[in-house]
Amino acid sequence: MTMFFRKTKSTNNSAAQNQSPKRTAAAQGDVVLSVRDLHVSFASEAGTVRAVRGMNFDLRRGETLGIVGESGSGKSVTSMSIMGLLDSNAKVTGSITFRGEELLTKTDAEMSKIRGDGIAMVFQDPLSALTPVYSIGEQMKEALVIHNPGMPEDEVERRSIELLELVGIPNAKERLKSYPHQFSGGMRQRVVIAMAIANNPDVIIADEPTTALDVTIQAQVLDVLKKAQRETGAALIFITHDLGVIAGVADQIVVMYAGRPVEQASVEDIFAHPVMPYTMGLLGAVPRPDRDKTDRLVPIPGSPVNLAALPTGCPFAPRCPLAVDACRANEPNLEPVPGRNGQSAACHRTREILDRGLTFRDVYEVGKGVASKFAGVPRERRAVVLDVQHLKKTFPLTSGGFLRRKIGEVHAVDDVTLDVREGETVALVGESGSGKSTTLLEIMNLQQPESGSITLFGQPVTKGLKRAQRRELHHSVQYIFQDPMSSLDPRLPVYDVLAEPLKALGWDRKRINDRIGELMELVELNPDQVDRFPTQFSGGQRQRIAIARALSVNPKLVLLDEPVSALDVSIQAGVINLLEDLQNKLGVAYLFVAHNLSVIRHISSRVAVMYLGHIVESGTTTEVFEHPLHPYTQALMSAVPVPDPIAERQRHRVVLQGELPSPTERIAGCPFASRCPLRLTLSEEQRAMCDSQPPALKQWQPDHVAACHFAQVS
Repeated sequence: MTMFFRKTKSTNNSAAQNQSPKRTAAAQGDVVLSVRDLHVSFASEAGTVRAVRGMNFDLRRGETLGIVGESGSGKSVTSMSIMGLLDSNAKVTGSITFRGEELLTKTDAEMSKIRGDGIAMVFQDPLSALTPVYSIGEQMKEALVIHNPGMPEDEVERRSIELLELVGIPNAKERLKSYPHQFSGGMRQRVVIAMAIANNPDVIIADEPTTALDVTIQAQVLDVLKKAQRETGAALIFITHDLGVIAGVADQIVVMYAGRPVEQASVEDIFAHPVMPYTMGLLGAVPRPDRDKTDRLVPIPGSPVNLAALPTGCPFAPRCPLAVDACRANEPNLEPVPGRNGQSAACHRTREILDRGLTFRDVYEVGKGVASKFAGVPRERRAVVLDVQHLKKTFPLTSGGFLRRKIGEVHAVDDVTLDVREGETVALVGESGSGKSTTLLEIMNLQQPESGSITLFGQPVTKGLKRAQRRELHHSVQYIFQDPMSSLDPRLPVYDVLAEPLKALGWDRKRINDRIGELMELVELNPDQVDRFPTQFSGGQRQRIAIARALSVNPKLVLLDEPVSALDVSIQAGVINLLEDLQNKLGVAYLFVAHNLSVIRHISSRVAVMYLGHIVESGTTTEVFEHPLHPYTQALMSAVPVPDPIAERQRHRVVLQGELPSPTERIAGCPFASRCPLRLTLSEEQRAMCDSQPPALKQWQPDHVAACHFAQVS
C-alpha cells in the first residue's frame, strides 16, 4: 500500500488539482515552532490568574519536547495557546511563530486552517475529540476534506483505511462504520492519533495522551505515536506527569512550576544531573518498577502555589528545603547552568548545588518511617485476614427495550483464589476489565458470593450471617476509592465526615472528639481544619481524609481501589509513605488495586495478576516482577516505563496485539491465547492444547504460581 506521508504530493490526478496547495516540508532539524516570552492570564473572582509566565522554547522538526510539572503548572495552557483554543477571557502576550508565521495575531478562522493541518493535537480524553453521534469514517472524512477540498470519496476512504491500519486498528474498512462508543479507550486514542496525522502535520501536541490507559495500552499508544512521528517527520510536544514515559520518548525536557519553566535540558541531563530542587523532588517522588524498594519515596512538602496570589520571590521557596532570604526576596531568572551545555535552571543556589554535588536525597529529608508491627514474623505464621476461594461473579446481559430480555452473561470474575495475611499488602493488577474492582466489591459486599467462598478473619461470609456479625465485619473491613469525593459528602465538614462511622458505633461526643484529633494527626493534617469542607482541600489532602475515615473504626483489612492514580507524583509519594507507615504502625492488611505497576512494586509484598476475570499468576512482588512466568505478566512488566532514559531505551518491550476479549464470551481454552506472543512460537499440537484446554494455576517455583501450559521458567 502506498503511504502518503510527504508534504510534496503528486498532482497528476484531478483530485489533487482541486486540493489546496500544501506547504513545503521543513527539513529535518529546522525550527518549526518557536515560543518567546509567552504570558497567559485569566480574570477570576480571586484575582488575575497568571497561568503561563515567560515560556520560551524552540521545537525542531523530528524532535520531541517533553513538558512536565504538577497540575496547575501551566503545561496544558501552553499547548492550548499554541493551538489558539483559549477562550476570550484569556489574555495572551508574547510570540508564537509556526514556520515563521506569527500565530497570536491570527483570527480564529485563520487558525482553523492551521489546526489539524500544520499543527495537530491529541487530547487526554479521546471522547473530547470524537463526536459520539458520527461514525469513525465520517469523522476521518471531515479531518481530511476540511483541508483537502474536492478530495474524491474513494480517495477519502482509501486514506482513512490507510491511517487506521497505520495506527494498528484491525479490520479498518469495517471499523469505519463503527461509532466511538464501540471502541475501547486505547482504540479511541488510536483513532484520534490517526486523525491528528491525517494531513501530515509539522507539529503534533500530545496532552497527557496515556494518563487514563493501562500500561499495555499505553505502550501500544506510545508505539503508535513514535511510528506516526517517524512516518510524518513531525515534531512532537509531549505533555505528561509520568516521568517514566518522558524518559522513553523525549529529546528535550521543560520542567514547569507556577506557570514558568524552572529547568530546561536534554532528557539525559534532567534525569542524571537535575539542578533545580523542584526537578529533584519530582524525580525523587517516582517509584522505580525495575528494582526492589530500598528507601521511602521523597514527597515534595506543601502544595502547588496559588497562581492568583503568587508570593514574592521564587514561587517554589515555600516548599523548597534550600530556600534562603534571597529566594524569598527575588524570583530567579532561567539562566544557563555553569559547565552544562544546553542546561538552564531558575534557582539562586545553582552554584552551591553544583559545588556540593547535591542530589535529591541531600536536599529532601525523608524520615526512616515506622518499624513494622510484624517485622521478622514469617508470612506463614501470620493470621489470614481474607481467604477467597474460586470466587465467581456474573452480571446479566440484557437487550434494549421495555422487556429487557436476558441475552447473555458478563463473566466479570471467573474463579479467583487469593489470600491476605496480617500486615501485608497484596496487589491485584491487570488491564481494565480484568475484574479487579469487581473482586473488591464482592468482598466488601459481605454477602454470600454467587459461587465460591469468602472468609474474613476466620468467619465465612454466608447467608446465615447474623446482623451483629455482619456489622462487626463492616467495622473490620473498609474501602478507599479512587476518587475521594465519591466517599466524602461535600455538604458536610470534615468533622462530620469522620464522626459519621463513629456515631454509628454509639461513641459519645468526647470520645469522638479525641478520636478525630488522633485521626487528623495520624494522616498528617492540621486538626484545626476539621471545620472545613472537602472542597476546600487539595486532591492529596482529600485522599488523606478518605484514609482517615477508613481507619476511624480500626479496621483489620483495607481495600484500596486505585487510591493514588489521580494524584501528582509529588502528592502520590506522600500518600504512599503514609499508607506504609499506617500499615507498619497498626498492622492493618491491604488489598491494593492499581494500574500503575511502579507503585505496586514499591508498596506491595505480594502480587496477583488478573486477566479476563482469572488469576493467571501470583507470587511475591520480587518474583513476579523479576521472573514473570505467564506471557501476559511478561508483557505487563515490559510495558512499565522506567524513569531512566538510558535504561528505558535499551529495554525490550512486548507489545500485545489485539484487544481484550469480551467478558461475555465463553472461551474453551486459555483466555489469553488470542493475544499470546508465546503461542506463535509453539507447535501445532501445543497450540491446539492452548485453544482447547484452560490452564490451571500450577506452582512453577516456590510460592510462585502461574496458569500457563508452557510457562517459561528462567
